[in-house]
Amino acid sequence: MKLYIVFGVFLLTLLSCNTKPAEVVTYMTAPSGLNASESSLHKAEDGSIYLSWIETKESNDSKLLLSKLKEDNSWSEAKTIATGNNWFLNWADFPSVTSFGNNLAAHYLEKSANDTYAYDVKLTISNDDGNTWSKAITPHTDNTNTEHGFVSKVAMNDDSFLSVWLDGRQMAYAEQDSTIAKQMTLRGAVFNSKGKLEKEYLLDSRVCDCCQTDTAMTEDGPIVIYRDRSDTEIRDIYYVKLVDGTWTEPKAIYHDNWEISGCPVNGPAISTKGNMVAVAWFTIADNLPTVKVSFSDNNGNTFSAPKTVDDVAPLGRVDIELLEDNSALLSWMDTVDGNTQIQLQRVFPNGDLSEILTLAESFESRSSGFPRMVVKDDLAYLTWTKVNEGNTLSIETAIVNSDLIE
Repeated sequence: MKLYIVFGVFLLTLLSCNTKPAEVVTYMTAPSGLNASESSLHKAEDGSIYLSWIETKESNDSKLLLSKLKEDNSWSEAKTIATGNNWFLNWADFPSVTSFGNNLAAHYLEKSANDTYAYDVKLTISNDDGNTWSKAITPHTDNTNTEHGFVSKVAMNDDSFLSVWLDGRQMAYAEQDSTIAKQMTLRGAVFNSKGKLEKEYLLDSRVCDCCQTDTAMTEDGPIVIYRDRSDTEIRDIYYVKLVDGTWTEPKAIYHDNWEISGCPVNGPAISTKGNMVAVAWFTIADNLPTVKVSFSDNNGNTFSAPKTVDDVAPLGRVDIELLEDNSALLSWMDTVDGNTQIQLQRVFPNGDLSEILTLAESFESRSSGFPRMVVKDDLAYLTWTKVNEGNTLSIETAIVNSDLIE
């Protein structure tokens, strides 16, 4: 059974953001301007929720903006994190903000050469809740004009954070040395609150070229998930963990055995709480588009057999958040009766599934991006890019009462 939210005049009354106990969804007014896209959300350890997004002018001048959720569930006035006129803007490779202690770290992507996929990751740090930001630093030290992106970040402690990205330096190295394979690697680095590089890591020497990464903190240490790439072009979801100062060997969450010759541009998502870990991903193994969820109750040492959700013709673009009862709220994009929709479903560790909630109508086009989600007190906060008439873009946000998704 599916639960649909009807758009119309009635729902305009929800824009006040005063959520009543019986309301499943409250649509919020985002603080964004024209040509806004690539939005993301982050929840800090103290419960603060941050919204980030990009706005771009016709002149290609871009700015990365930040807003903080206020106590009345409205967004604060936007603050500018960074600006530039040579950024790499991509529907799938979007900026984000994370927190560590009393600090914030943001990233965006900047072109390094004229080649389409020659761009660098730029990190900037704020020590005053986003009021001022440091001069941008580059986490990778290879100085090649190749692809660096699909970043995820997580706090290591109150004074440092881990940044993980896909790295194309071997593409350049292979031009000079035929023994080096042209393939993307997964790399990471730890920075402190002053922007000082503390450690660098090679996490996997062969990964899928352009699927999002994700990372979270377990009781054992950070865990990173990503789409791997085998020598036979199997591109399943893998993970590594930092345990007692050493990264584990890459290991599959589950062997879907999806063989595909190119990158599907569809990365996994992870959420952790205590010793629980939930991972969601998209696959077209056996020519069947499917969204799957797997749980771990031992900090990601082992994972359960995956549960397939009630999708119809999914596009993937998943996100997932664990709830207080250790169920997980999953979001993905699906095609139902010819319409693209943002779907939500609650998945329980025993395999039970809730009804599906259709959050919004969307578009299959790339510009509709990847809906993002965080959870606080079992209220899910979501953001996505809306494609308007004339292909203009805007940011949408909403609150979902997950307790009412049963």
